[in-house]
Amino acid sequence: MPKTKLIEDQRAFSSTADALFFLVLISIATVIIMPSIMAERQYDAAAYTATQDFDTHLLSSVLNSNIDEFEYEITPLAITGITLPENTIINDPINTIFGRQQHHRTFADMIAEDMILTLSIEANGTTRYINPIAQEHKEQTSTAIASYLDKRIGGRYNYHLEANWEPVEDYPLKSSISVGMTPPYDAVRQSSRITLPLNTRTSRDKLFVNINDSMLEELHNSSNTTKFCAYHQAFNKTIEEAAASTAVLVTDIVFPSDYLRSLISQDQTKSTENIFISNPQDENKGTEMLMAAYILNYSTNTTYGTSYMPAELNNSIVSTIERKIIDHNQHNIATHLHNNMDPEINETVSQMVNSTNITTTKELRTVQVDQIYRKINKAYLDITLSIW
Repeated sequence: MPKTKLIEDQRAFSSTADALFFLVLISIATVIIMPSIMAERQYDAAAYTATQDFDTHLLSSVLNSNIDEFEYEITPLAITGITLPENTIINDPINTIFGRQQHHRTFADMIAEDMILTLSIEANGTTRYINPIAQEHKEQTSTAIASYLDKRIGGRYNYHLEANWEPVEDYPLKSSISVGMTPPYDAVRQSSRITLPLNTRTSRDKLFVNINDSMLEELHNSSNTTKFCAYHQAFNKTIEEAAASTAVLVTDIVFPSDYLRSLISQDQTKSTENIFISNPQDENKGTEMLMAAYILNYSTNTTYGTSYMPAELNNSIVSTIERKIIDHNQHNIATHLHNNMDPEINETVSQMVNSTNITTTKELRTVQVDQIYRKINKAYLDITLSIW
């Protein structure tokens, strides 16, 4: 019986050998190239980490560094469109009184001050400043920050510093500052929070007064209809309290009631007559009273849309104007909060009415009140520095 030939064609061995040899070459190439590939990725990672560290250090440096001199001029006349007579007796004191030069202040202080001084209302594509006397502050602050960053970065990176403040979340009253170019999506970013130097703040505890634990316990076994009405009324009062507190805060910033009362007090030591302010062009009045007239006119007419302008200035009139501005702010803020939060509050009230556990009812109440508090507890601002 003849032997069977298992392999008659050996060309397949050659193809297999070529393939194996090719794989060996690839493996050798990988071994040779891999360190270079890994090194490049390590370099990229190290560069990104170094940029992050630099950004963190740079933001801290910006906020904590002192500026030797910071000067600006507050100009109520240019904003209101009213001109003073060309007369050095009036104009020279204006330059003396309203020029501001400050020494050894940190950039964090300057930015916080700028956020407060330059609050504005954004509506219909226009911006109206609330405070008529310090618009130049923003320009000078931006210039000082840009100068500092240019020196520190020395052209190695592009940068963008941004800060925003809203006394009430998503409300048209806000202020912001932006220095540098618009950053790309992959820029390295670092943020920090600054507390604002406000004289008044909203109290969280006050928001619980109208819907406290005792009230919830008393209503717990009442009918659903009774609870529904009581809870709704309590949350409405809570929103009014939040709006009232914030309105006082905003008015304290934009209306210089204490300053006006001090002028009245000073005048009373000199004369028993009232301070007349009905004619802003009266050259016989002191410079500060001219400025007071412009501020009152701007606050009552330009910003708040009222036509109430007194013929004389006394403590009663100052209090009346202050109350009008507070009421105006309170109404608008409360309307804003209702528009934004009523659907959420309705859902919370329904859950509270259907709750059979008093602990759960209290927890739902607390979550909702905290939501209201977060809307108006904006006594701070976040500053973000981006570099790339």
